[in-house]
Amino acid sequence: MNKTNRRSAIQIMGQLIGLVKPLLIFMIAAILLGTVGYLCAIFLTILAGQVLAHGLIPQLFFRIRNPRLVFMPVKTILTIMIVIALLRGILHYLEQYCNHYIAFRLLAIIRHKVFEALQKLCPAKLESRDKGNLISIITTDIDNMK
Repeated sequence: MNKTNRRSAIQIMGQLIGLVKPLLIFMIAAILLGTVGYLCAIFLTILAGQVLAHGLIPQLFFRIRNPRLVFMPVKTILTIMIVIALLRGILHYLEQYCNHYIAFRLLAIIRHKVFEALQKLCPAKLESRDKGNLISIITTDIDNMK
């Protein structure tokens, strides 16, 4: 094979992204769920810092005349943290579900394309005694994923 006949990495990635088109809704959902989930994780840390600041800053540095302008009550912050933590868990689960759904559907699409190509290229090979070995080589990807 000549170097001129080889596809570039960009062309290969473009074709692989083309395989995802039927699963675009799940891909967008996974991206959004992951982004919102990470924002929840970030805000958990921010709110925990605010709880610490609520107790430390006024007593160590200065007295705030109207603390309600700067701080929410600790009880409110802790309630928000619990809700965000639960939301983070749910979002992470849904993101993983979408990602696994995409991965297994892509494997099925690729396997289908491989079998179509094999049937066109070598129908005699698929009718021989060794077709079980050929099929097991192609389908081991699914067995290894379980």
